[in-house]
Amino acid sequence: MHKKHVKESARRVKIPNPERLANIALHYLSRYAASEASLRRVLENRLRRTAMRDPAFAQDHEKQKQLRAAIETIIERHRKSGALNDVAYAETRTRSLRRAGRSRRAIQRALGVKGVSGETIDAAIMQNDEDNGDPESAEMNAAIKLARRRRLGPYRAGATDAARHLKDMAAMARAGFSFQIIRKVLGGDAMEEDIF
Repeated sequence: MHKKHVKESARRVKIPNPERLANIALHYLSRYAASEASLRRVLENRLRRTAMRDPAFAQDHEKQKQLRAAIETIIERHRKSGALNDVAYAETRTRSLRRAGRSRRAIQRALGVKGVSGETIDAAIMQNDEDNGDPESAEMNAAIKLARRRRLGPYRAGATDAARHLKDMAAMARAGFSFQIIRKVLGGDAMEEDIF
């Protein structure tokens, strides 16, 4: 019983302050490439978790307001230093996701979840696609990479029946590729006639 009491007292809630939030931001940025929205979410989650565990902090709206202002200051400081750069983040993630065989739609979803603006995402995808030929070629190459990695269609060992072909098409569609790209990569027009 004594050990339990010691354990609980050791877990006292540490109320965030601007310095602690700045240290959390530095630690997070040293470990992860992040968008502004991602860093903001991490810091605000710290406030939210503290408010859930400490009723006095939850009631101190003025203190929370000051800490939210500190969060914006921290983000601005990292933006000016270049540690936070949504454009560079979007370009890097787009290259990485394209290499992994992700479609334009999948990239838009992934970066949108991270809080990157639609214009920034579209510019990063366009830049990446231009560096690698044109948008259709980039999308086609990504679809081929996905099909190879997941052994879909012509990249499967053994024969593919009509039901398997339909499943492969569905997998590619869920990955965000258009019907035209899927047909080019998987082929099998005659098989589709049997299905439909």
